[in-house]
Amino acid sequence: MSSLDRTVALRRNIVRAALRVVLCVLWIVLGILLFVFNRGYTLLVDNRGAGDGSYSVPDLIRVSIDGGKGVEFFRNDRDRFPVRGTEHRIRIDFSDGRQPVETEFRLGLKDDMYLLSIPQMIAGTEPFVEPFYVQPEVRTTDESGEDDFAFLNQ
Repeated sequence: MSSLDRTVALRRNIVRAALRVVLCVLWIVLGILLFVFNRGYTLLVDNRGAGDGSYSVPDLIRVSIDGGKGVEFFRNDRDRFPVRGTEHRIRIDFSDGRQPVETEFRLGLKDDMYLLSIPQMIAGTEPFVEPFYVQPEVRTTDESGEDDFAFLNQ
């Protein structure tokens, strides 16, 4: 094998190795992008006022997330919306003739469930979207000292 053939073979191997590295990096970047833009969340939309009455709560509204089907909310209602991605738009239409409210918001990557407060959003109070954590219920016992689910163990 001549030195020219060895040089050509070396160049081919370098180019092939470089293409493999570039392909691996592209796969990793694609995976990260799909994770960020297609990650699923649960968004709880809440139409409940604060305990101290600092926010006015609308009586009847229609809420739509990301241009989807609108859901009616009465006072003190809460509903969940499955959403994908981190950037969203919410639109609130009022039954009393007020101008609709549209706002954009972002969800973080860390948590799976978020709570959006409509009265806080209408009042312009930040943050109106915050992480929501589910607390497990504590099992209680009745007067006899047996737990509530004793009949299941029989």
